[in-house]
Amino acid sequence: MKSRKILAVGLASLLLLAAFLTIFGIKVNASSGSAQSKTEVTVRGQATIYAEPDIAVLTFGVISEGNRAETAYFQTSSKINRVISELKKLGINSKDIKTLRMNVYPKYSYNKDDGTSKITGFYASTDLNITVRDFSKLGKVVDTAFKNGINTFSSLTFDVSNSATFYNQALSKALENAKQKAATLAKGLGISLGKPKSVTENTYINTPPIVYKELASVSSSSTQIQPGTIEIKAEVTLIY
Repeated sequence: MKSRKILAVGLASLLLLAAFLTIFGIKVNASSGSAQSKTEVTVRGQATIYAEPDIAVLTFGVISEGNRAETAYFQTSSKINRVISELKKLGINSKDIKTLRMNVYPKYSYNKDDGTSKITGFYASTDLNITVRDFSKLGKVVDTAFKNGINTFSSLTFDVSNSATFYNQALSKALENAKQKAATLAKGLGISLGKPKSVTENTYINTPPIVYKELASVSSSSTQIQPGTIEIKAEVTLIY
């Protein structure tokens, strides 16, 4: 009778031990799986496409001075209208001629003795944005503008008209670059990544190159302007 009780107690102990080991083993595996699932891989892919520009954008204008606001305004308007008319004769389309801004503001004279100021005249200015699609006309456009009254020059910018096409090419290459980096990391870590859980297209501002010129050199017929190439960049971030 006594030996049966001992045997029963022994069996119960073994069952409890087996249950404990089973539960503990499950917890260990769950913890290991949880730790593995927390492994996160983040990569950033970049790419650059080089394209030849096919448009040039000029920004220049006229500023005039007069005793009265309307005098300054009409002087500027007259010159701007003449410039626009002559540019159209060169074959520049109306849609490629844009007025950026018009300003009329007073000219002040300051008296340092009594600290007062008074209006002695007025300035009027207008800026134009001209898109040139035929580079063979670029020099003529500049010369014509200055010969007909343009006296301020802000910038000459080269760009591509179909920039979206080139950007999509750069974006595709940036994505491949990110995937290659992720594959390299996964191989080194001995893990399997699967599909990315997050894909982000990073904002990247592609600024066309701007060529600044002195007033005298731009209006010179001997000036040669080389457009060069445009860099179009894209960037993506993948998280696995």
